[in-house]
Amino acid sequence: METNNIKIVKEYFDKFLSGKKEEAFKLLDDKITWTVKGSDNVPTVGLRKGKKEVEDFFHKFQNTFEPQEFDINHYFSDGDLVFAIGNFTHYIKENQRLVSSDWLIEFGVINGKITSYKILEDSYALYLAFKK
Repeated sequence: METNNIKIVKEYFDKFLSGKKEEAFKLLDDKITWTVKGSDNVPTVGLRKGKKEVEDFFHKFQNTFEPQEFDINHYFSDGDLVFAIGNFTHYIKENQRLVSSDWLIEFGVINGKITSYKILEDSYALYLAFKK
């Protein structure tokens, strides 16, 4: 049976991936913590707190990457945590390279709001793709 928290994360992805960013952002808690670990040479890496800093992440993402493929293969949950598993291929605008990775995103969901985001991806592939 699908949990309510999985429904929240699916709704977030559905809205965001269909270009309804404003509606997707309504599902984020005002004090969200957004974590992307990796090399400093990747513009989207870092810890961001609050919707304004997450907005900055997406601005950098849109200026840096052109998504070619983004697949979500599976969801599962454990209490307040929802995990989504998939893969992506992105075109890097600056150096005209492709980068691909499997990924797992851990979402914290409390009271119908996404409170945290942490992506595990091939950070070494991203580092190499941005290496000059």
